[in-house]
Amino acid sequence: ESPFGRAWSLWALSYHADPYRFLPDPVRHHLVRRVLGPLGAWWLRDRFEGKVQVEEVQRVVSAEVSDGAPVLKVLTHGGRAEQLTADHVIAATGYRVDLAAMDFLGPGLRTRLATTRGTPRLGPGYVSSLPGLYFTGLPAASSYGPVMRFVCGTEFASPRLAKHLASAHG
Repeated sequence: ESPFGRAWSLWALSYHADPYRFLPDPVRHHLVRRVLGPLGAWWLRDRFEGKVQVEEVQRVVSAEVSDGAPVLKVLTHGGRAEQLTADHVIAATGYRVDLAAMDFLGPGLRTRLATTRGTPRLGPGYVSSLPGLYFTGLPAASSYGPVMRFVCGTEFASPRLAKHLASAHG
């Protein structure tokens, strides 16, 4: 059994993620986007539905403050441009990995990294194409599967990363 349920596929993704790296890029990226997506806690539904106004949009185009209130220009799922005002805005329950936007890595380093759709292409032990630079968590999901997005993914990642570090750096 996996932390996500009894399906053999979830068990394989949780405890045997190494072969995931060998799937074709389009398949890996599709699975990361579609498997184990975000879900709200069942016990929050009654506290939320009908009590909190929610506006789902495809994209926030811009955000400004007018008279002390947030004003968002958005693109709806139907493709219409709209303007929304609110007392508070909670936007983006996650982020898309894009190494080109990770300024803390430095431009010279980022351009030398092998990537696939903006994510690092990782080898065994979570090492990137630059020896000594490792990625875990969400940036590792496109190489090792959607379980890497969760804390329980550390059960798979940690021993492999530690073993690789020990053998590579003594």
